[in-house]
Amino acid sequence: MEQEKELKGQVLSSENVARILSKEWFVRGKLNSMAFTLDLGETYLSVNRTAIESFKTDVENFVSSHQAYSFGGGDYKLSLLNVGEIRAIDVNVGDTNMNIDVEVEPRNTHTKSHAGIFTRFQNKNIKRGQLIKAVATAEEISTDSILLEVRSELLRMSTIEVCKMGTESDR
Repeated sequence: MEQEKELKGQVLSSENVARILSKEWFVRGKLNSMAFTLDLGETYLSVNRTAIESFKTDVENFVSSHQAYSFGGGDYKLSLLNVGEIRAIDVNVGDTNMNIDVEVEPRNTHTKSHAGIFTRFQNKNIKRGQLIKAVATAEEISTDSILLEVRSELLRMSTIEVCKMGTESDR
């Protein structure tokens, strides 16, 4: 069996990543796709790599400094996603397939587990509000519709985990 190798900047397909969830993204107790929306100007969706030693500390430091991510009683919620499944998301514009990838994106030395989910069109990162064409003669398509499909797929494959601050995890 060939062993999977990590390329510089790439996250292994066998890894899981976690999206830290805000209370705002739940409606009547159910997670909605807004949890996977890029902010204006962003080119990737922030996630954390569960396989990195600093994962739990990185997440808990973020949650403790952002009240919208705390569910009370020391609880917070994560959306767990498999990197291989993320890369297999199939979104097309005309004859052009979008490339969905997960890459290391460390913000600073305190968040070593940080990574990003990127959606690319013709090898360029896309963001909200852009218009793109598959070929010169094609109609322009809004990146918002593409990103909506990606969000829907991320929501579909997401597993929600409720975590408690300061406790050990099985991950």
